[in-house]
Amino acid sequence: MSGYEVYKKELLRLGYNSSDNEVVFSDSRLLRAKELINQILSDLNIGQINELSSPINCSKAELEAVCYGVMMLLSLSEGESEKNKLFTDIYNAKRAAVLSRVSLIEDTLPKAESGGV
Repeated sequence: MSGYEVYKKELLRLGYNSSDNEVVFSDSRLLRAKELINQILSDLNIGQINELSSPINCSKAELEAVCYGVMMLLSLSEGESEKNKLFTDIYNAKRAAVLSRVSLIEDTLPKAESGGV
């Protein structure tokens, strides 16, 4: 799966459809998508992609974690608080499973707290 396919898949999960193409596939959004994917890839110690068209070379479990991590960051950047909490929980579980081969996990991503700020 390429970075672009991950981005497109996660936009559909957020509720964007083909009529939103001008907004979600603008150059600035695509550049941001690459940054988000690379942030998650780095967090999972997988590596980086140079372009969205580059394939993400990892196991199925790692790819699933990447997808949920990107979803978590997209929902955060789009202001989808309730969805962000759900995807943060899922990502942290998938991340823990992927990183279980590592003897010690020194950091974790922050979890959204329920309630007002």
